[in-house]
Amino acid sequence: MRLDFLLGLMAEALMILIGAKLLRDLVFRWRGQDVNEMVVGKKSVGAATSQVGYLIGVLMGFLGAIAARGRGHGFVAIAAAVAISGVVAIVLQLVADFVSEKLIFRRMESGKGPAADVNVTLAVGKAAVSIATGLVLRGAMSDPDAGLLSRVVWFGAAQAVMVLSVLLYCRLTPYDDLGQIKSNNLAAGFPIAGILLAVGLVMEASLAGKANGSVLQAAAEVGKVLGLSLVLVYLFRLITNFMMLPKVKLSKAIVEDRNVAAGIQEGASFVLASLIVSFFLT
Repeated sequence: MRLDFLLGLMAEALMILIGAKLLRDLVFRWRGQDVNEMVVGKKSVGAATSQVGYLIGVLMGFLGAIAARGRGHGFVAIAAAVAISGVVAIVLQLVADFVSEKLIFRRMESGKGPAADVNVTLAVGKAAVSIATGLVLRGAMSDPDAGLLSRVVWFGAAQAVMVLSVLLYCRLTPYDDLGQIKSNNLAAGFPIAGILLAVGLVMEASLAGKANGSVLQAAAEVGKVLGLSLVLVYLFRLITNFMMLPKVKLSKAIVEDRNVAAGIQEGASFVLASLIVSFFLT
């Protein structure tokens, strides 16, 4: 790509990020929170973490459009496609944040009040939702033939898979994951974040390898790869977890000891497994 094209697109990406932050600030101000005051005035690690995750997710989402249209098009066509993709990514990221509050991190009361301000564990989980959503959007937008409807459909499917994956994991653990997150137990937040990132990585890889036929054919291909991938991710996670944390009872380390290091290792095991599976299956 020509140097002037690259510089122009970099400037556009920066403007989209600025717009994404300003729009999120407006949404949060409407909900009773001043993000800038929380980050600068109150030095809130939680507010900064969730905001950074959101911006990374937005960036990852719309940059897929550049990869899809970076060859054989004039600058105006590429810039217009990136602008549209940027708006779509921003809106869907805000929707994903709302969905995660209602279906994943329910009972947290994070929409108003101080919860999102002081609860770093909740912020880590919400940042993971944003980044995972960005991975999915990058996969969907990297297809030059994908329209707005198909991108929204893949986004909705990804949100459903993320919610179901977290709910299933919570069922398998012997402790109350959401209760631990609500009490700001950071050790319990990283495994949930790892699951969400794993879903995003696997979903992005599944979209990259989907069929070029009808929507039903593409959905069947993605579903097949995604289902197999998630099963393999869980199996590989057991192996990597045993390798990194031999002779450790995770439930005790996370709940009783509030061992953040153990929680990071547990979350990393999901990410490592998803990287292995997504690379070899697509």
